[in-house]
Amino acid sequence: MSTEFPPNNDEFQLLDLLQAEATSLPALEVNEKLYLRLRLEIKVAVESIDEPLLFDLFRTIFDEILRVFDRLFLIEHKLNELDTLLENLSILEVLQFEIRYLHEFIDTRAISMPGLSQRLVDTFDGISYGMSHDVKRVFERELTSDLRTKSIPVVYGSISHAHGLLTNCFQQTLITLLQALNPKLDPTNLFDDFEVRLRQSLLLCNDLSVLMRVVKQAGVEGGSQALEAVVDKTLEFRDGSMQYLMYRDWRGYEHHALALVSSIQDNLDSTDLLHRFGCYLEVLYGHVKMRAVLKDLISGTGEGSEVDG
Repeated sequence: MSTEFPPNNDEFQLLDLLQAEATSLPALEVNEKLYLRLRLEIKVAVESIDEPLLFDLFRTIFDEILRVFDRLFLIEHKLNELDTLLENLSILEVLQFEIRYLHEFIDTRAISMPGLSQRLVDTFDGISYGMSHDVKRVFERELTSDLRTKSIPVVYGSISHAHGLLTNCFQQTLITLLQALNPKLDPTNLFDDFEVRLRQSLLLCNDLSVLMRVVKQAGVEGGSQALEAVVDKTLEFRDGSMQYLMYRDWRGYEHHALALVSSIQDNLDSTDLLHRFGCYLEVLYGHVKMRAVLKDLISGTGEGSEVDG
């Protein structure tokens, strides 16, 4: 299988690095413990549902999400074995169909279920929106059709990045659904990835802070160069750190951001949109700083201090 990816000297170095880091990769038994913990939280959540049709709906969705995690666990376990790259690509191809089925199920059956509360409609709508965004990003941009003809480092990098995006996507999806049924759920206790969430939240705070400064500067100075910087940073955030926002914030960010970008690109007066976008970013930044993973860090540095320094 590996003969389809003839290695060069750089690729042998990558193999050495992967073998050196193999012991630090999560073992299968760790994922088995996580799987059992997810099943337990799902059991607690669905036991609160009295309506049989709603129970079956959530049961179906949770089963499909666990199926996705099964695939992701398998990819993660094989990620340090370069001779299984093609196997991982095949798993991702299967995963693509399964995720698209789940997205279609949520987008049609779940959202349109008779008698569904507006709160659950909004929950499913947010999940559908976020999942659609990530599916396109992974399967239409990252895992392109010609990937099998690329070199080992390119294939490995694409698989690793796709795995990370999908893992984040379905962690968010599962947390959102569980909290809709069990508001007392603490998401920091669900997945053993506190350090990962901390790094993501710190990066998010930093990028939001940079974007706020760029928007504020454009509002004060004006001029084409400052406005071009706003467009660049706004789109850069959308294609990067926005993935670390909660799904419920994605639509709001894109609404404000794309209205501003369109106004600037059409050479219209963007003063009011700059102000609104700046205010929105400040609120968003405040919400991110309230996350549990940042609570102790921020309280230790002072109420008004910026996380990014």
